Amino acid sequence: MSERLRALRHEAPRRVDVPIVATVALALLGFGVTVPALTFDNLFGDESFSVLSGIRGFVTTGNLLLALLLFAFSVLFPALKLLAVLTLWFRALPGATRREVVEWLELLGKWSLLDAFVIAVLIGTVQLGILSAATAEPGVYLYLGAIVLSLVATLLLRPLVHDDERAAPRPELRRRGLLLTVPAAVCYGLGLSLPLLEVEKGWFWSNRFSLLQGIEQLFADGEVGLAVALVAFVVALPSLRFVLLIALRAARSNDARAVARLRLLDRWSMAEVFVLALLVVFTKLGSLASPTPLAGMWLLLISAALTAVDSFLLGRRPAASDG
Repeated sequence: MSERLRALRHEAPRRVDVPIVATVALALLGFGVTVPALTFDNLFGDESFSVLSGIRGFVTTGNLLLALLLFAFSVLFPALKLLAVLTLWFRALPGATRREVVEWLELLGKWSLLDAFVIAVLIGTVQLGILSAATAEPGVYLYLGAIVLSLVATLLLRPLVHDDERAAPRPELRRRGLLLTVPAAVCYGLGLSLPLLEVEKGWFWSNRFSLLQGIEQLFADGEVGLAVALVAFVVALPSLRFVLLIALRAARSNDARAVARLRLLDRWSMAEVFVLALLVVFTKLGSLASPTPLAGMWLLLISAALTAVDSFLLGRRPAASDG
């Protein structure tokens, strides 16, 4: 009898905002992947692309790996994630299973923003004067709204695993991790301000820009939503994560609340997603112009690799033998 009472107490009350947010996100996602998200303007007319038609374009040009990558992260996974959120809310699952599923959703959820970052970088790079220019369309904002709401829905699921997670062992922030965190932070800081790419179109146009300059240009062009997304997910949150992680490791602190905040920041910091978007854009630009990677791009690649290892160590819980 006592076990049954504990189970009932664990399941109730359940927040009604979770299915509402997830359902709205699913609707926005459906429109976001089909409505035009990007328009190329050139001397020969305008050409608009949705997320799905952009992926189809990679298929027709033979870039099957990129097409599969974008379809998986930008279409398939966001839809499956939202369906999983609804399943977790409506169905009673064992505590350990539920916690594991939510952790995977949080870990992989940020990669759903890959296509939005691809579009943002394209707008910043494909400004080739009278030859070509790129502008955002409503589809990218519908898509961006869907992904942000999916992240919020996953965050709202946290109370369902709170009791299980509280009993789980916390990761240890060992000081030697600074050997990864500090170089990653330095490379990232330099990568934000140094030029990422140089885009040339024959003898007619050359465009060299850094991430910070690209964000400034997005604001100037009125693409406020994309600019704010880049500032939040690619500049502010990763920078805050680096500062907090360095401070905690330098102080050898394993405070449970601070570590919980740090892990949350880690799942909302999208530096690695942005770097992958850069690589996708680099491939895409090959058919439009002549892109050349510059120091900023290499530094961000190094930072992303170090951060990936650092994030893995951050999420790893200590074994019993670790003491």
